[in-house]
Amino acid sequence: MTTENTFQERQQQFIKAEKVAHQQYNQLAFWRLVWFVGSVIAFWLLIRFDQQLGAALCFLIGLAGFLFLLKKHQAIRNERNLNHHLAFVNQDEIARLKRQYLRPESGDQFTNPTHFYSGDLDVFGKHSLFRLLNRTHTYEGQNRLAAWLQAPAGPDAVRLRQLASDELKTKLDWRQQFEALAYSEETITRSPEALVKWATADVSPLPTYLTSVRFLFPAITLGLFVAWLMGYLPGLAVLLALAVHGGVLSQTSERAKEVSEQTFEISAALRSFWSLFLHAEQLKGEALRLHAIGEALKSTDQLASEAIGQLAQLTEGLNYRRNPYFYLLFGIATLWDIHYLFRLERWRNDHGPHLSRWFDALGELEALTSLAGFSYAHPTYATPDIIDGQFILDIKSAAHPLLPPDRSVANSLALTGNGQTILITGSNMSGKSTFLRTVGANVVLALAGAVVSAEGFICSPVRVFTSMRTQDSLEESTSSFYAELKRLQMLISLSKQPTRLPVLYFLDEILKGTNSADRHRGAEALIRQLHRTTASGFVSTHDLELGQLTDSSDFVRNYHFQSDLHNGELLFDYKLRNGICESFNASQLMQAIGIEIDALQK
Repeated sequence: MTTENTFQERQQQFIKAEKVAHQQYNQLAFWRLVWFVGSVIAFWLLIRFDQQLGAALCFLIGLAGFLFLLKKHQAIRNERNLNHHLAFVNQDEIARLKRQYLRPESGDQFTNPTHFYSGDLDVFGKHSLFRLLNRTHTYEGQNRLAAWLQAPAGPDAVRLRQLASDELKTKLDWRQQFEALAYSEETITRSPEALVKWATADVSPLPTYLTSVRFLFPAITLGLFVAWLMGYLPGLAVLLALAVHGGVLSQTSERAKEVSEQTFEISAALRSFWSLFLHAEQLKGEALRLHAIGEALKSTDQLASEAIGQLAQLTEGLNYRRNPYFYLLFGIATLWDIHYLFRLERWRNDHGPHLSRWFDALGELEALTSLAGFSYAHPTYATPDIIDGQFILDIKSAAHPLLPPDRSVANSLALTGNGQTILITGSNMSGKSTFLRTVGANVVLALAGAVVSAEGFICSPVRVFTSMRTQDSLEESTSSFYAELKRLQMLISLSKQPTRLPVLYFLDEILKGTNSADRHRGAEALIRQLHRTTASGFVSTHDLELGQLTDSSDFVRNYHFQSDLHNGELLFDYKLRNGICESFNASQLMQAIGIEIDALQK
């Protein structure tokens, strides 16, 4: 059975389960209404026939039954919603196989125009590596995955991610439920920075006298209220007591407001985080990274899920103060703010230092499930070998990962040793740029810890650099040629940096913004200059004379893509071949749109 068939079967399974749960939800809603109406009628009849004891018993039974049905109703609603999200997860996986994306997250917030390669290799954007891999939902998870794609890791880190991904790949039910749980609350994508800042802030303790006052004053006020109801005291006594409460609350109002603002945005998401942490703790991972994540989630006497569940209740309780009716009718009388500030302070002292580590662990687990989900969906993709030591890049039947597998053409190539250059020539639209992006994108995936679109892939740790989509800038008064020069300046500077990691560069249509003589002279000089460093890479060009470098140098190798003209139609096979290209199609393309090339020759 193919992975697409698996996803289709699971989608239908969860759609059916959602329908069953929805029917149960509607039925229970009807019986809740029947129970409520029946309880009210029974209570009214017992009161009318002067059966106070029976009425009180009826009220208690009616209330208990209603709360039971309400809890049951909520559980069925959660089950229905979970099955709905699970169906969507599988629908999304089916779409990804066709390189279509249902989730809106494109990673645009991580776009950096000056990054060494992310813009040219489509790391972020509408059709990007991030979108292809991303199964994360939390802020920390998305940032962790984006960081892995932007900063190539070393062999040890890559291997640890591969081992964790391989183990998670087999846990399809666990992974998909983990992702579906994150769908339950939209605010889960918000940054926990304000919450972590509150949890780790160095603040002065609350006044000691409030420890007893928060219980004593409400008890006294309650006694005054009962005395007023019984006619022993005037209502003014109660109002004076409430005024005293207001004075006490004024001592902590600014602090309560600040804590509320720091926790309000993420308080709704904390219950979803509780579900995610609880689900994460159920994972019994043997891989080193999974084991480390598990240890991080139980680094205190209390599990992370339990602590987060308590925090969800406390922040939700404190933020009732934002409702003016609740605050006036209940908050002042009970000194609500002070009770919750003490409880939150106790939580902060116990768990505050661990909160950031818990979110980091959850984010890494999400990023690892993204790698595992990508690997599961593409069982024919290779797990790359990352080899430290002398530079090597050996790819076997590699295709572009962003192209649908049935539309991509695979090529093989090997590059060994520092200071080496692969020179690629070919006609327009023959596949030069796509090949450079094919190699570059797969290197980025490999050094992030993901599988690659190839039958075999060996690579050394490298610093990837590209100059492929240089554009002019009106704001900076920069031409496209000067923009390319600035990119090449970055490459020269990067290649001179004292580091053991070599540079792997991809230069597309090098120096295309100047005349042919300057282009040839500049390109040859740059290739020779890079040869004297540890940098190796790929250069695509229309400059056939540049291919003559192989006659005098052993560090340049020529490959090409070609096109054929058959019955007036240009044909491309996108296959990489040895040597310099000898057929170009610019004249045929110009002639095809109406430019009279033959007339000019005559």
